Amino acid sequence: MKINGFNNYDLDGSFIYFIFSKELLYIGETQKITFSRWVQHFYKQGTFTSKIQKYGDPDIDYFKHINLLSVELNDIRENFLEHRWKIITQAVEHSLHEVLITSRSQLLKTYYEKYEPHVDIYKIVSDTSRTAPRNLPKDESIFVKKYTNEILGEIYNFL
Repeated sequence: MKINGFNNYDLDGSFIYFIFSKELLYIGETQKITFSRWVQHFYKQGTFTSKIQKYGDPDIDYFKHINLLSVELNDIRENFLEHRWKIITQAVEHSLHEVLITSRSQLLKTYYEKYEPHVDIYKIVSDTSRTAPRNLPKDESIFVKKYTNEILGEIYNFL
C-alpha cells in the first residue's frame, strides 16, 4: 500500500511535464501540480486529445499507451522573484522543445527503446510558438539553457 497526501502548499510550483503515447510527445508547463494539467489534456476536447486526432494514427488507441513524467523546477522558485516564475518556466519549456526537436537520439535511446521499441522517430505535438518568452535578459537566457541540459540529464538518468 502506498499513501500520498497533499496540502495547499504542495499544489503550487513550477513544473514541466511530458505526455508520451506511442510516437506522440507533448511537453507542457504549469504553475500548479502537474496532475491538474494532465486531466485537462485528456478530456474529450482537451489539448492532447485533439493532438491525437490531428497527428495520430486512427487505428491506434493512444490512451492505452500513455506514460506521464513530471519535473518540479525548484531552482526557478529558489533563484528568481515570483513575478518571473511563469516566464522562466515557459522559457524552459520552449528550450526543451528546441533541444528535443534538434537532438533526438538520447530520448530515443533512453525512453523509446525501453517503452516503445517499435518507434524510430517521435513527433512533438505541443507548440510553444505563442507562449515562449521573447528577449529574456542575458542572465536568464543563460540559466534557461543550462537548466534545460540539467533537466534532460536527470530525465535520461531517471528513465
